[in-house]
Parts: sequence; structure tokens; C-alpha cells
Amino acid sequence: MFSTGSNSKIYPQLSKMKLYSDDFGYNKQADAGIIKLIRRGRIFGASVLATMVSASSLRRLLYTLEQKNNFILGLHINLIEGYPTQHFLKISTLVDRDGRFFSLIFFLANLFLGRINKNQIKSEIEGQLSKLLKKGLIVKMLDSHQHTHAFSPVAEITVDIARKYNISYIRSFGSIKNYSFKAKLTYAVIRVLAFLSYLAVYRKFGLPATWRSKQEFDWTVMSWESNTFDIDSVNKNRSAFVIHPYLPYDTNRSYRSFIK
Repeated sequence: MFSTGSNSKIYPQLSKMKLYSDDFGYNKQADAGIIKLIRRGRIFGASVLATMVSASSLRRLLYTLEQKNNFILGLHINLIEGYPTQHFLKISTLVDRDGRFFSLIFFLANLFLGRINKNQIKSEIEGQLSKLLKKGLIVKMLDSHQHTHAFSPVAEITVDIARKYNISYIRSFGSIKNYSFKAKLTYAVIRVLAFLSYLAVYRKFGLPATWRSKQEFDWTVMSWESNTFDIDSVNKNRSAFVIHPYLPYDTNRSYRSFIK
């Protein structure tokens, strides 16, 4: 994770695996499974889709985390699926005529063409964060749905918001470790797009702010890895695995034995 402050350890010592769940809030069935993993100590953190999560899932999460002081709760910033937290007139450059977010492809195209208002990005992210904070949840991390905080100016806005709200960690793309060809290709494409986004916004060469930090361990995004990737083949002391349990995104399921 990209640290905006403390250099202390950011995860509890788990028995074998460091697993982090994205997409809490995507559906109630998956939420129930993730809450069970939290209770059993199988994951050290999870990120919430504030734009999609139900009130009942948030209540169960809040109750569960009352006994989990070391748990890393994140906001899973969403700018590309479903409906926003803000009124569509306040964030008109982020949504279509129906008030829904543009898909990732259209979001990136508008970003590169300078059609998205930076203040509207900031307003929507803060709206999502505020929804969790008002429920009494303590947000310790920022990451994003479909990795949109890899791109400028979302990356820089995310860093600014983390500092403003004293959020210690942001998932860093500089610490992602890939193993299969599929994952390496996905990472390469995102890196090129990130470079182009930084060039488009700031008119200079470089990578967005969320690529510039090395962290205490390597992230591996399981939804990127191929079906043949074997989680037992890597150094688990150095690795943390981003999973989407009980959702169909992770075609590789080699982590399943660690969440039984």
C-alpha cells in the first residue's frame, strides 16, 4: 500500500496467507461470505463499493469490525459502474444521460480528451468516502474499482483525499507482482495507459502518483492471473493477494484452500 504517513506494519500476522478482498457491496451473497472470512481471520482487509453496498451489509460489516481493530478497511473508489453518490448534475462529466457512470472505456476516453472535470472526480470520491464515515466505519485505505486510481488525475486526487482525511494507505501500482502472461500483459497495458494519462493531464513524461511508491510486500491481483497460476509457487511471506471471493472475476481459484 502507498503510505501517506506511518511506516508501521499494515496487516496482522496471518498463519500462511495475506488475502485482501475487493468489491464488498457488489451483491449481498458475496458480502455474507466476505463477512464470514473477516470473522474467521482469513483476510486482513477488504474494500467497500460505497455506491453499491446495501444498508444491511454495511450494518453487518460495522458490527463485525467492532472486534477487529487491526483490520484494514478500504474505500473501493467507483467511477465506472452503476450510479454515483452525488446528484448527476453535480458530476455531469462522469455520467451519461441516465445518470449512470460511463463504462471504463468511455471513462478513459473522456479522461484523455480532457472532458472530465477534476473537481467532479474529487466531489464523487469524497461523497463515497463520506457515506462510509457517516456509518461509523473507519477507512484506512483507498483503492479503486477497475483500477481507475492508476490514471491521472484520479491518482493525484486520491492522494490528496488520503492526506485530507488522514487515510494512511493507498494501493500502489509500483508494488504489483505478476506471474502469468495474462497478468503481465494486463499490467503492461494499464502502465501504458497510466503513462499516457499523466502526459495528457500534466504535459510531461512520468507515471501517476499511485505508481511511485514501493511497499512492504508485493500485491498480486488474482483476477489478472491465468487459470493455471498456482498460488503455492510464490513466496507468500512477500506477497499479498487481492481476491474477489464468491464473485466470478477470479478465474484462478488456487487461493480457495486458504479460505475454507
